Amino acid sequence: MNVKYFGRRLMRVRKNRNLTQKELANEIDVSTKTVSRYEHGLAFPSKKQLYAISKLLNVDIDYLLMGSQN
Repeated sequence: MNVKYFGRRLMRVRKNRNLTQKELANEIDVSTKTVSRYEHGLAFPSKKQLYAISKLLNVDIDYLLMGSQN
């Protein structure tokens, strides 16, 4: 798994769901700066946050991590 590609997929899905970074941040209980760092490949979410992102965006964790869906 490449953190940079994770960030790109996260940004793509977030935008497709018409969510701002701030809205996503509020839902997963992190700062907007943290979401920006995820999307730019500078940080990676905890397991808890990754699950929350997956649930909120209605996307498989596998897709976010590896680009594939079950």
